[in-house]
Amino acid sequence: MAQQTVMYEQARKLINPAEASVLNNFRCAQGSEYRHGDRTGCLKGTRTAVLDGIELWTRDIDKPPVYWLNGLAGTGKSTIAQTIAERIFADGRLGASFFCSRDFEDRRNLHFIFPTLAVQLARRYTEFRSIFVPLVRSDPAIAHESLYNQMIKLIVKPLEKSSISTVIVIDALDECKDEEPASAILTVLGQLVSEIPKVKFFLTGRPEPRIREGFRIPLLAEATDVFVLHEVESSRVDSDIQLFFRHGLLGIAGRRGGLDGWPTKEQLDVLCERAAGLFVYAVATVKFVDHRNNNPKKQLDRLLQLPKSTVHEGKTKFKLNTTLDSLYASILQEAFDDNDPEDDPKVRSVLGAVILAANPLSPPTIGTLLGFDTEDVLPLLSSIHSLLTLQEDINQPVRPFHKSFPDFIVDPTRCINERFRVSPPSHHLELLVGCLNLMNRTLEKNAFKLPDAVTNSEVPDLRERTERYIDSALQYACKSWHKHLADEYTVRTPEITSALHRFLENKFVFWLEVLSVLGAAREAIDALDVVTKCLEASPTVELANDCFRFVTGSFEVIEESAPHIYHSALPLSPQMSMVRKLYGSHANPMARIVHGLPDSWDPAIVTMEYSCSTAAWSPCGRFIATSDGGSRIEILDAVTLKRFTILEFPGGRTEKLVFSPNTRLLMSFSTSPEKLISWDLQTGVMVSAISPEQWDDDTECDSVTYSACGTIFGVLIHRLDTFTIRTYSVHSGTHTHSHPVEGNVVGGIRTHDGCLRFATIKSGSITTWEVGFASRNPPTEIESLPLPDNFPHDSYQPLGSFHPTLSRLAFTHSERIFVWDARHSKFLLNERAEYPYGTSFSPDGRFLAYVCQPEPVQIYLWKESPTGYILHWEVDCGIARHDLLMSPNGESILIFGETPTQLSRTMDSVTSFSHKQAQGMFNVEFSPDEMLAAIVRFGYNTITVLDLKPGDPLSIIDTGMEIYGQRVAGSTFVAVNHESVVTWNLPAQGHILDPKANVKNSIRTATISCPGSRLFSPVSISPDLHRIAIVRDTSLHLHDVPTGRCLVSAPTRRGDFRRPWFTSDGCQVRCITYEGEADGFTIVEDSESGLIKLEHLGPTNQPLNTPPWLSSRGYQIMDDGWILGVSGKRLLWLPPLWRPSDATCRVWSGRFLALLHRQLPEAVILELEE
Repeated sequence: MAQQTVMYEQARKLINPAEASVLNNFRCAQGSEYRHGDRTGCLKGTRTAVLDGIELWTRDIDKPPVYWLNGLAGTGKSTIAQTIAERIFADGRLGASFFCSRDFEDRRNLHFIFPTLAVQLARRYTEFRSIFVPLVRSDPAIAHESLYNQMIKLIVKPLEKSSISTVIVIDALDECKDEEPASAILTVLGQLVSEIPKVKFFLTGRPEPRIREGFRIPLLAEATDVFVLHEVESSRVDSDIQLFFRHGLLGIAGRRGGLDGWPTKEQLDVLCERAAGLFVYAVATVKFVDHRNNNPKKQLDRLLQLPKSTVHEGKTKFKLNTTLDSLYASILQEAFDDNDPEDDPKVRSVLGAVILAANPLSPPTIGTLLGFDTEDVLPLLSSIHSLLTLQEDINQPVRPFHKSFPDFIVDPTRCINERFRVSPPSHHLELLVGCLNLMNRTLEKNAFKLPDAVTNSEVPDLRERTERYIDSALQYACKSWHKHLADEYTVRTPEITSALHRFLENKFVFWLEVLSVLGAAREAIDALDVVTKCLEASPTVELANDCFRFVTGSFEVIEESAPHIYHSALPLSPQMSMVRKLYGSHANPMARIVHGLPDSWDPAIVTMEYSCSTAAWSPCGRFIATSDGGSRIEILDAVTLKRFTILEFPGGRTEKLVFSPNTRLLMSFSTSPEKLISWDLQTGVMVSAISPEQWDDDTECDSVTYSACGTIFGVLIHRLDTFTIRTYSVHSGTHTHSHPVEGNVVGGIRTHDGCLRFATIKSGSITTWEVGFASRNPPTEIESLPLPDNFPHDSYQPLGSFHPTLSRLAFTHSERIFVWDARHSKFLLNERAEYPYGTSFSPDGRFLAYVCQPEPVQIYLWKESPTGYILHWEVDCGIARHDLLMSPNGESILIFGETPTQLSRTMDSVTSFSHKQAQGMFNVEFSPDEMLAAIVRFGYNTITVLDLKPGDPLSIIDTGMEIYGQRVAGSTFVAVNHESVVTWNLPAQGHILDPKANVKNSIRTATISCPGSRLFSPVSISPDLHRIAIVRDTSLHLHDVPTGRCLVSAPTRRGDFRRPWFTSDGCQVRCITYEGEADGFTIVEDSESGLIKLEHLGPTNQPLNTPPWLSSRGYQIMDDGWILGVSGKRLLWLPPLWRPSDATCRVWSGRFLALLHRQLPEAVILELEE
């Protein structure tokens, strides 16, 4: 062992600093390796036959590659796993180990297992590391992919390429959170283990249903040796347990002295009988007897004098008179029997903290959260040290010694003595109050003493700062308080509401700062969501809603940079935001928002420059599946739109996506060729790929739905004028039944109470039908209701949606949209709509949304009222086609299509949206002295002249003409379109709103004369307001401002241009094409004749370095939204909606920047302060 340890450490020294940085920063579970923690192996001389058999398996290449040590609770599986890991490490064959634990979030998370094993393998083997490190550098997000992708990319491929022979140990797989009917890890292992024949996997786990089902998967069953630990001959187990008792108790006698002849053989026999094959019983007994403050002999006598139990087996199948419950009850009784009854609540509180904490807590942390002194907590824990893992270092976490103890202590049928029983409702409440009070007392701004304008990853000593400034109690409180509120048993009291309100009102942004540094920003969204759902409508809920909007709107920067909560998130929050009003004084902006800051929250929660052609929302509401129409499917967080995982299949175009009711499976329907593919979402494994038979070019797949159990799916097929519902087996792909349908199916097919439901339109009625997924019988009619007289029966599937529960039908006819309440025979909506599509009800029917396709495309959201549906908000989506998708709870809507993709709120208790995005692109021109800015929406009449110092309008001018270009200099303003140029003198102050007055008060108006097309073309005005440059018909035309006449024209070399611009001295005109190619001219004026000509600039010797969308001072806008100063300092983070979609959507002038995104309701002007 010592030699191997030296070799291992030498191998680690060969890791260079760059490799070490990759390995240290890769997502791993801490303390999961066999060498960490306080785990102990088997006592020498015990379990010899079991251990020898396992070790023989590890060496025999002809044995199956997987070994499952199957054992009930308390039979010693983890101890054996520890011993095996130690032995094979000693002879150099251990590659990696992962000891799962339900006590720690990362060690009970299946998605940490493969990344953690991969890092250990990389540290162990140079060949593996040489493959792994470049892989992680090229794809840092690989640790967040599906289990299948993780194993194949992080484990299988590197091991396959490096030809390494090794053993991997995974202990207590049953302690991981796993929602699959068959273990997700085992499903993936069964698929891939054959690809790495030189690698062996030793696994332990209780025989729980999902573990058993996992090992029954055919591919894994034939590759696995199974050893059932609790079926070992009882005499052999009893012999090992008696040896353990003898060794442990004699060791105590040797240390304590004065215990000659103790224990007696009779005592050992009784102990062995009571243990009944449970090593956990033996270990707990020895620990109890070895209490430092009590006489061991008396401790053992007390235990043996207690009556044998005849009930409750501690959830085991062993003899009834050797229960763990009896042992646990005896230890508790002995520990606290002499205590003052007034101490009982403190005992329960401490036990509750140990049992119910989201992660194990140290004694000082328990004391801090409960308001006790550490000196009070330690004796209580020491009294029951035999039931806990209690370290010498009091700052180490305390955990139950075995997970059977928490099961016992909260169960009133097992823990009969109320003095010790932990009640989850009261103790979750106690922990919640403790967390809130601690945060309310101690959180403060910049607790980590971070420098300004950095991201968290740029702080080299971030970990040290965390340990120095934020103790474990405050870390726990910040990350986990909401988990105690979310527990279904927690009682919501006025005390809780009051503490929550104080927290959100006084400490909210400081809490976000801590979460950002801890890498736990997502916890803020979960916590605020819990508050809004757990508390009744109140000012606290309203504040929590505003806090939720703050976090989701700036999640990207909150997650990346704690300082930029104050530099970016707060300064960019709307003027009426509660968070801004409460915490605005803490903002530390490095850019002033001169113009364009919104008054209230936009309906959009998140905006991403991401295009997708189809999407599906999971029934649980946590995930959104999207595809851009290719073979790649992305699973996104349904709140932040951050990517969870990627599913890929060769070839085909994804056209439809459908989740199963339990969110375990995802169906993707692809064409070219047609395939219905079922995916296991937890593992990322393709469960089946079915090519439907007898499909031709006229056949369409209209909708798909899974059965409630996920074993069968139904497909609605439409061919010509007929509909058919077909059902298939998910796993075998077998076509089971077909059901012809009469009439047009509306709203697709869906799963309802375990059956397949659909609605049809025929003969003036809408009829709901039901059929079992496995039924051969024809569908049964559920309900038939009348249609309105104006329903367009002659149109195929003319409606967007049917709400079956409320019997509401949405349909379109003659450029109008209707909502028909079939049950009450009345219209709830009758409105004009241009080319509507994508109609969708929220699940509860409160909202109706649809898309209209004029230009620009509009999304309309209607809200239910007593008189019908009323308009809630509408959003301009630009010229691109978009679709929409409602969330299962009806509170959010996904607007997708061509970029951008937006996630919006349908409802908000803080602000009721009646919102319409303005249409068209802005144009902004700054005066040469940077004192004024002229703002106009392209093609509109009104110009705003802004005084940049206060950010207030100096003049608002209605020009009476469509404006394609404008310029302001000093007190003069010029506006131009393709027919006229008008010049004004600006007033010293005030607003000019009357169009006639504007024209009347202009200095001059001139008509532009220019040959060629008069269609929209790019325009620019020279800084001195003397000349106009117009690109038209692939030529540049230079006009005189006073007269409007064309001075000179010249053909461009590169065709169609986005816009021209003058250099700051007015001597050159430059242009850029839609493809990004540059062209330009020098304006040459003959001094004698006064004639002007345009000379082409050479594209190489005249670099394109002065366009208005490039900063002359060296500021930069990065693709990820950061604005960098001249020194590279991060001055501001731009939300996605503010980011220029291309270079021409921004205008720089010195330290000022105008952002011109077409979906912004106003142009945004910033003044950078570096």
